[in-house]
Amino acid sequence: MRVVVDGVEMEARKDESLGDFLERSGIKVKEGYIVAVKRKIDVERIPTNLYEVHTTRGRMILRWECDDELEKWKQAYKSFEGCGVRWATIDAVVFGPTKTEFLPSKEEVELRRYEITVSLSGSSNESSHLVFSKRTHSALYFPPKGCRVLGRVVYGRHLLEAFRIGDKINKILPVWEKKSDPGSLVRVKNDYKLNEGDMIFTKMEIQLNPQSPICVEHVYNALSEGFTVARKTSRFIAHDKIRLLSIKSEDVGSRERGVVSVRSSGNNAGLVYIYLQKSAISKDHVIAGRVVSGIELADVAKEGDMIQTVLIPERLDLLGRTQGEVKGALERAGIIHVREGYLGDDGIVVDHSPATTVEIYKQGVVRCTGLPRDQILKIQLNERYAPISVKYFRRVTGLDLRRVGRLEVFFSTKEVVLFKGDESLGKGLMPENLPKGKVGSGIIGVTNSVKKFAGMVGIRLMESDKFGPTAESFDGTNIVGRVLENLAILNGLREGRKVYIMEEGA
Repeated sequence: MRVVVDGVEMEARKDESLGDFLERSGIKVKEGYIVAVKRKIDVERIPTNLYEVHTTRGRMILRWECDDELEKWKQAYKSFEGCGVRWATIDAVVFGPTKTEFLPSKEEVELRRYEITVSLSGSSNESSHLVFSKRTHSALYFPPKGCRVLGRVVYGRHLLEAFRIGDKINKILPVWEKKSDPGSLVRVKNDYKLNEGDMIFTKMEIQLNPQSPICVEHVYNALSEGFTVARKTSRFIAHDKIRLLSIKSEDVGSRERGVVSVRSSGNNAGLVYIYLQKSAISKDHVIAGRVVSGIELADVAKEGDMIQTVLIPERLDLLGRTQGEVKGALERAGIIHVREGYLGDDGIVVDHSPATTVEIYKQGVVRCTGLPRDQILKIQLNERYAPISVKYFRRVTGLDLRRVGRLEVFFSTKEVVLFKGDESLGKGLMPENLPKGKVGSGIIGVTNSVKKFAGMVGIRLMESDKFGPTAESFDGTNIVGRVLENLAILNGLREGRKVYIMEEGA
């Protein structure tokens, strides 16, 4: 029997279980990730009171609100196809004429903005016009008996101001509602018995937005192990694996069903959202992509569920890898690899230009800066005791988006090395994880808001029982971590020198 798996038609055996079918077909679903099935069930089409009006200026949707004249409208709406703008004023735009079966009245009609009526000019149904109100006004339109106002425009209202003589209605179509069994889309486990026509969803494919390259990098990081549903409402599911202080605002737009957005500011900065229904435009949400298949998994998911994700295009994960490894990956992707800095195959890529995956694909060439492994600081951060300060540290070093971070030397002595931070973000650093007793060499800290130079980053080179890594007293110092390897590279550094860092396990 025929089934469809992630858009591909396949053959299943009669009474075969989902688990057996997936194993036999070589389709791997990671343990703990959900699978959905849309069962083949007949769908009933139900008429609505909505009508699509296709014009030379675009598409509108009308809602018919006069039940008494609905049957006459159903007989008449096709006759308005091909009708042009008869006149357009500051009050209304009018299409016609055509013949209808409406019976005219002689009542004056008041139309509010976006309301519609049929005008039977000269009290004759052979001169019927479709009237769209642009503002509240009254006129002797000779509307149908019993219903002076027949409905309103609910979509495409902006077109009313754009219509001019010469524009016309091309087509009018009724809008049908599809009524199906609400149980046709279900979550399933491996023991589910497959049926003819089942559509199986094991993964969600997301086409990333090239207009938001920075936020796309965050999505690569956040969804590296799939989408975990931290929160679900009727409008969206949210994933909160990586929270940020903020991220660059890029492409802001309408959040339609299937759109993937990244919150760019506020307490939830860094959260990734997938929309189940349309939401209004928000300046705090960057459009990072769109689900192109598998949105059904989001429909059935519950809080705590994990969804396999495939990101398109595939990430070019270059930082922290050797020049030799990068060469092979770029050749497979058809990207020209230019080496800079340390050129050996064993050199670690600490930077590259362009800086983001989507920009590399666009340009087709990337310059990779290499360093010997012993020229990179290996660090361990203490997120448990200094969560806010560690988040700040990752932001100013770039570790919130990249495997390799970077610091620029501001000042150095034999005892400490100070690095530039972010003064505006540093003002919000409240005291946490203050030093006690002595601060040893290799300890990393940031100056908190108690002191004037809040946000400064420092590393101690010599032990002290009075001052922290940024040469501030203990009450002005938040400890964020320590250097594990290659501390000696910090000796004698001059102002402006760049130091590259990687976290333990990266």
